[in-house]
Amino acid sequence: MADYLNNNYQFKPHRKVMLFIDGENMVCRYQAMITQGLVPKQPEIHFHDKDVYIWTPLKIFTEESEYHNEIIRAYYYTSVIGDDIKLNSVFNNMKNIQILATTPQTLYPVIFKKVIKEIKAKCVDIKMTVDILSHVYQNNIDTVCLFSGDGDYLPVVKEIISKGKRILIGAFSNGLHSSLIQLADAVINLDTVFFN
Repeated sequence: MADYLNNNYQFKPHRKVMLFIDGENMVCRYQAMITQGLVPKQPEIHFHDKDVYIWTPLKIFTEESEYHNEIIRAYYYTSVIGDDIKLNSVFNNMKNIQILATTPQTLYPVIFKKVIKEIKAKCVDIKMTVDILSHVYQNNIDTVCLFSGDGDYLPVVKEIISKGKRILIGAFSNGLHSSLIQLADAVINLDTVFFN
């Protein structure tokens, strides 16, 4: 209470933040960049299951920020080939991965069954879009962190902006749509996070 009464207290505006991660896009771009010859940073700092997910605890919101950013949830959307046992195994593995380096919060996996390896599960994009817009329309969040470079999300990003919300884009340079960069309030370059 005393901090409010003296000059040591600094008010920071509060922002509610959710991360929406297109895991299929992320893992596809990550693996493509490895094929192109990029060298990943030390494997122990990130989590990778071939064709399913890639993540590392990020350092995107720091104490030096002018805002207090409350991470409400980080949804990670992906698909898996296999039975329910495989899906549960992937879910449990992902549920233990930290969102940020500065918080114990973990990812919330949203996993779909996929029949053929080569086909991208369209239900991932659709479910992610519905969830983003649902939270935006219900005013549950002030900032959307969209982890995907896919240009298919341009209409969603424009809608987020039209509702007065901030949009951060996290993506690899491989396949990053230039219009997403132009529309974003900030861009998180995942090349520097995952590669030397």
